[in-house]
Amino acid sequence: MGTRISGRATFGGLASGLDTSAIIDGLMQIERQPLQRIQSRRSEVDGQRSLIRQLNSRLLALRDAARGLDNRNSKQTSEALNEEFFKYTSSSTNEDVIQVKAGFGAAPGDIQVRVDQLARGSRRFSTAFSTAAPEESVDDIVALTQGQSMTITLADGDPNALDEEDRPTSITITADDGDLSLAQVRSRINTSGDNGGRVRADILQISEGQFRLVMSSTGTGEENQLSVTGDIGLEAETPEDRAQSAVFQIFGQTITRQKNEVDDVLTGITLELRGLAERDDNDAPITETVSIKPDVEAMSGSVQEFIDAYNAVVSFIDAQSKYDESKKSSGPLSGDFMVREIQRRLRDIVSRGFKFDESPNNPFAPGGLGSNGTPRSGGTISGIGIRITGNGRLELDRDRFEEALAQDPSSVREFLSGADSETVHNQAEIDRINDYNAAHPDAPKPVPDAYTWDDGFVTAIGHELEEIVRTGDGLLAQRDQQFAARLKTIDDSIDRFNLRLADREELLVQRFTALERIVSTFQNQQGFLGRLG
Repeated sequence: MGTRISGRATFGGLASGLDTSAIIDGLMQIERQPLQRIQSRRSEVDGQRSLIRQLNSRLLALRDAARGLDNRNSKQTSEALNEEFFKYTSSSTNEDVIQVKAGFGAAPGDIQVRVDQLARGSRRFSTAFSTAAPEESVDDIVALTQGQSMTITLADGDPNALDEEDRPTSITITADDGDLSLAQVRSRINTSGDNGGRVRADILQISEGQFRLVMSSTGTGEENQLSVTGDIGLEAETPEDRAQSAVFQIFGQTITRQKNEVDDVLTGITLELRGLAERDDNDAPITETVSIKPDVEAMSGSVQEFIDAYNAVVSFIDAQSKYDESKKSSGPLSGDFMVREIQRRLRDIVSRGFKFDESPNNPFAPGGLGSNGTPRSGGTISGIGIRITGNGRLELDRDRFEEALAQDPSSVREFLSGADSETVHNQAEIDRINDYNAAHPDAPKPVPDAYTWDDGFVTAIGHELEEIVRTGDGLLAQRDQQFAARLKTIDDSIDRFNLRLADREELLVQRFTALERIVSTFQNQQGFLGRLG
C-alpha cells in the first residue's frame, strides 16, 4: 500500500503494478508550478518591502542627524531650547574669580569682567539659651512661652501679586497650645507651609549648655535680607550677616544681580562669580578675561555624523539599484518610482543655493538682487566646506569648514539652520496649510509658522525627510501599507490555490484508486477463466 503526501492511504499499484503515489506526486508538481510562481512573487514583494523599511531606517537616521544641527524644535516651528550646532571651549584668566559657560546664542570672543562684590544671603542669631542642668538638651529649653510668637520675613516678592507664592515670604511661629522648645521652634520654621525652603533654621551649640537659634536665607541678594520680629531675643546684626547682591563690571559697565551665577547679561553666556577681584601692586582691582571660542573639533564631528548618515542613504540606494553585470540583472529597487523620487529630492537640496531674505549679508548665502537687478541664486554647501563628490556622496573639507568658522561662525550656523523671514511670499502656502488643517483636524500636519522661516541646509533636509518618513501618512509609510495590501492579496491567492490543489489531489487519488479496483477486478476474472480452461 502506498501513502499520499497528505497521509491518506492509496492502493499504490498493487493490482496494476503502477507506482500511483509517484504518478500523483508528479502530476501535483506540475499543478503546483503556478503556485510556485506566486510564492516566488510573494518572496520578491516581501524582499522589496524589507528593503524599503531598511531605507526608511537610514532616512530616519539622516533626519535625526539633521535635527541635531538645525537649532529648531522637533516640529521645526521655533528655535530649539538648547544650542545644537555651536560647541564651545571656554577659559578664564583666573578661575578662582570668574568662570564662564557658553550655550544657545552665545557669540564667541573675549569678555572683560571685574568682580567687585559677591552675592550672599542673610542670617540672624538669637540670643543665647542655656540649659538648666547638664542632662538637659535643646528639647528642654523654652524658646517661646505660651502666647508668644515670632515672625520671619523676606522682601523677596511682589506684595500685590495675585499668587501667594509670588508674594514676600512671611513665616509666623506662635506658641498657641503651650510653651515651645528651641528644638520645636527650629522644626516649625523649617516645616512651615509659608516657608517653601526659603529660610533655614539651625541650632548652634556655642559651648557646653549654650545654644543659639540661627536663621538663614537660602537665596542670595538684597531681596533675601531676613527680618525677624517678635518675642525672641536677637543678637545685634553685623555687616557680614546682611544679604548683598553681586556687583561686577563687564566691558567697564557696572552690573548688579541677585545671584553669583548670572545668565541674563549676555545672550547664551553664563558667568559664575567665584571670588572678588584680586589686587595688583598698586592695590587696584584686576579685570579678568573670559574667552569663548568655537570648538571646531566638536562641530566638525557633528557635521561629519550628518554626512555619514547622508552617505549611508546614498550607498544603500546605489547598492540596491545598480545593474549586476555578472547576473545580467538590476537591483531589487532599480526603477522604483519612490526611490527615484527620494534621490531626486536629496540631490536637489544638496545642490541648492541658499539665501535668507532677512539676512542678505550672510557671506556663505548671498541672496537678494545682484548689481544688475537680477536675483542671486544663493550660496551652496561648498561655501562652508561640504563638497559633493562625483558619486553623489558628501565629503567634509575640514580646512574650508574651519576657515568658514573662523571667518563668521554665526553665519555658518545660519546657513545650516536658516533664519526668520517676515516677507509675505509664503502667505499662499500658509493659507493652503490652514485650509488643510481645518479639513483634516485629526491628521498629522505641518504648522504654518514653519513657513515663515527661510530654510537652511539641514532644516531643508529635515523638512523634506519629515514628509517621507513621517509615521502614519509619510510617503514610505504609505508605501509600506501598499506592500501590506499586495502581500495580503498574494496570500489570499495562495490560500485559494492550496484549496484547489487539495481538491485536485483528492480527485487524482479517487481516480487512481478506482483504476486499481478495475484492474483488480479484471485480474480476478482472468484468473477465474483460466481455472475453467
